[in-house]
Amino acid sequence: MQYEDLSAKLPLQEAGKMVLGLDSVRQLMGHFDHPENSLPTIHIAGTNGKGSTAKMTATILQEAGYKVGLYTSPSLVDFNERIQINGINVSDEQLMAQVDRMNQNLGSGELYTEFEIFTGLAWLVFQAEAVDFVVLEVGLGGRLDATNIVEKPLVTAITKVALDHQHILGDTLGEIAGEKAGIIKEGVPLILYPQAVEAEAAILAQATTKHVTVTQLNANEIIKLGITSDGFQAFTYKGKTYQLCLMAPYQINNAALALEIIANLESQGILIGDQAKRDGLAKTLWPARFERVAQKPDIIIDGSHNMDGILTLKEAIESYYPTRVGQKRIAILGMLADKDVAHIVATVVPLFDQMITLTPHSHRALPASELAALIEANGGRAQVASSDSEALTLAQAKLDEQDMLCVFGSFYFVGYLRKQILQG
Repeated sequence: MQYEDLSAKLPLQEAGKMVLGLDSVRQLMGHFDHPENSLPTIHIAGTNGKGSTAKMTATILQEAGYKVGLYTSPSLVDFNERIQINGINVSDEQLMAQVDRMNQNLGSGELYTEFEIFTGLAWLVFQAEAVDFVVLEVGLGGRLDATNIVEKPLVTAITKVALDHQHILGDTLGEIAGEKAGIIKEGVPLILYPQAVEAEAAILAQATTKHVTVTQLNANEIIKLGITSDGFQAFTYKGKTYQLCLMAPYQINNAALALEIIANLESQGILIGDQAKRDGLAKTLWPARFERVAQKPDIIIDGSHNMDGILTLKEAIESYYPTRVGQKRIAILGMLADKDVAHIVATVVPLFDQMITLTPHSHRALPASELAALIEANGGRAQVASSDSEALTLAQAKLDEQDMLCVFGSFYFVGYLRKQILQG
């Protein structure tokens, strides 16, 4: 379902309005006797990797025979992508049943932000479908995020913390990590990705205050075995071997974090098993995370949009597509104006022979012409496209079979290009 169609049916505040805080969403869910607190939940925060980790965790639980609800954001094209049950997007019929229920129960003139309503719809869908577990990705930050009204999740996890949304979360890693650590609940175990010293200190301080047992992922226990003949990443973690469908090198660390989440659930008496872990990781698909959607030439779709994500994208490109004589690397790039665009451009310009700029589908978009000027100021070659289809046409005219095209930047445009490419 398109956002515009869904939004027209919902009691929403003015578009783009953000209200950080929990009182409003608690009021919303109070109309339905707080289903979020009756659903066994795994709550995941972080700057980068939280969606991938959530998807892996959900897929492992599904492979163990459970009915699993997954809530993530943002989606690439259709709203339904945000709410999944056993890997299948919520149907329009399932969604509209809960939209009707919501509208019938809210008071006259009662309005909420988009994210509050969308999160509430997810909980209502999961309750109606009687899922066994909910894997819940934080939208922004953690402490004041609408997902954070869950009172007692089974386990919480924090993925890699990096600089992003500084105008909301704080200017330093410590401040941002403190906001992420707001999902920590009294006595609820925490699984923690390796962090920079400042971020780790902020998180562990809150964990101590909340009397939480912390399991910290030890990257030294991960042994990367390389790429298998059928394209999987193979690795061992704590002496057991796994294969991962996702291509980017950093996904192995996210997979190990998901394994630690699962191990904690097993320690609570939840039956999962090694086969479900192996099958879950091997079957996890997560669009627009260094995803190859075509070959000859290769086309990679990636939603990296902050500095840390761009650095991992750079690592992946250099790993899979090292510089070769006669092979070109072309990019289609679009960014939001509130990102660290100057540093991002300086990092990516050396990677590509040509960059085509596009204005994302967002009121926060950086105009393609400004992005192109910045690329050229950094010594790159840029060309402005006025539409998604023109960007693809320009790129394809430059590509031979041995070349690669990388479409990356804001989720507000990579999903639309992905859809066009897959539809041929």
